[in-house]
Amino acid sequence: MAPLSDLNIPVFWAEGQPVIEREGFLLRIGGRVRSPRALGLSELASLATDTVSCRLTSVTRWSVRLTWKGILARRLVEMASPEPGAGFVKLTSFGGRYVTVVPLLALDHPRAIIAVAADGEELPVEYGGPIRAVFPQLWGYKSAKSIVALDFQERDEPGYWESRGYAGDASIPATKLYDLNARQTRHHPGGEVAW
Repeated sequence: MAPLSDLNIPVFWAEGQPVIEREGFLLRIGGRVRSPRALGLSELASLATDTVSCRLTSVTRWSVRLTWKGILARRLVEMASPEPGAGFVKLTSFGGRYVTVVPLLALDHPRAIIAVAADGEELPVEYGGPIRAVFPQLWGYKSAKSIVALDFQERDEPGYWESRGYAGDASIPATKLYDLNARQTRHHPGGEVAW
């Protein structure tokens, strides 16, 4: 596999790319759950036994297929054991300014993953490391980078981009997308990008 940098994946941080020290980095899982927890990177690495091949697709109309390694989102849901009525999950990025909310059902997608690596490389901060969400069925602004918290909650709420006019459901419509892997523009019929 080529290094991630060879794919020329655009790097974009809505709130500016942070400087993150891996030592002491925690992912907190809380809110309306029976089993709240905080996971350090070593614990996350030991849990990161799942791999999926799927696309991250940006609302700016590019898409890239990577082999992601991490924890299937549905496994984290099982670990957290949400309380009845917790139908949404708020993802918070490092620094707390970037948040997005997805329906709990989005975490049950078979390729939704909380990733620590892509194409065999530990995720660098510019690509959302040390841990990021990947929801291949949704626009990339729902795949929060450098996540520090997953909070289960009863209601939806607008996140960073949703409060600026982006669609809350983030479904990918039929459109043309630039395929970073094939280096060409292709038509996409809508939904999760399959090519």
